[in-house]
Amino acid sequence: MAHLAHYREAHPLPFRITHWINLICMILLIISGIVIHNGFAFMGMWRGVHIFCGIVIFLNCIVRIVLSFFVKSAPNGGTRETVTDFWTWLPQKSNKHQLISWIKYYLFLKKDHPLSAKLGVPQKLSYLLIGVALLFMGYTGFCLWDTTAEIPLFAGFTYAVGGLMKVRIIHYFMMYFFICFIGIHVYLANIEGLAPTKLMFFGKEAPGLTYDTKTDNISGYDPLDQAPEDYSILPEEEEEEEAKATA
Repeated sequence: MAHLAHYREAHPLPFRITHWINLICMILLIISGIVIHNGFAFMGMWRGVHIFCGIVIFLNCIVRIVLSFFVKSAPNGGTRETVTDFWTWLPQKSNKHQLISWIKYYLFLKKDHPLSAKLGVPQKLSYLLIGVALLFMGYTGFCLWDTTAEIPLFAGFTYAVGGLMKVRIIHYFMMYFFICFIGIHVYLANIEGLAPTKLMFFGKEAPGLTYDTKTDNISGYDPLDQAPEDYSILPEEEEEEEAKATA
C-alpha cells in the first residue's frame, strides 16, 4: 500500500522551528547532564548550558502549546485542508479505535499503515506522557538548582523524597527515559521511510495518496510534479487504464 502524501500543511514552519529547538536542547541537556554527573572538565560551563537549555525547552513547550490555538495545520496526511492545530491532538473520527492496529503495525504484525489522522493513537498518548515527563523533569531540576532549591514549592519535594541526593538520582535516571523516548520516536517516525523527517526538518514534501477528510478515505494520488487535475486516480488504476487502451 502506498503512503499518504506528506504536505507542509501537516507541519507548518512555526511547529518545525519549535521541533528543532526541542531537539537541540534535548541533545545538549543529555550531553551536559552526563558531563555534570561524571564530573568532567568545564563543569561550570556545562552547568550553565544545562540550566539554559532546560529553561529554553520549558518555554519552547509553552510556546508550542499556545501556538496550537492559533496556527492551523492539516489534521491528516495527504490533505492540504487545515484546522486549528489543537484539534489534531484530540480524539478524531479518523483514528478512533485504532490503538491495536497501530501497535500491530509498529511491531510488524500488520503490513499496511493504518489509515488514520496525522497523529496516530500511540503518538497522541506518548506525546501526552512526554509532556508530563518534561514538567516533572523540569520540576526536579528546579529542586536541584541553587537559585530555586530553597523555594518551598521545590524544597518540600526534596524533603519528601529524602534529600538532594535522592532528587539527583531521580533527575539523572529520568534522562534515560528521554533517551529511550528519542530512540523510539525516531524509529516510529521513520518506520515507513525518511519522508516524515525530511518534511519536519526541511519542509520537503513527498508524493503519495491524497486523503478526503469528509469521507475519511483515499481520494487519489499526488505525484507532486503534475497539476491537481492529473492525479484524480491512483497509480494502480492508471496502469489499468493504460492496459485497456493498448489492448
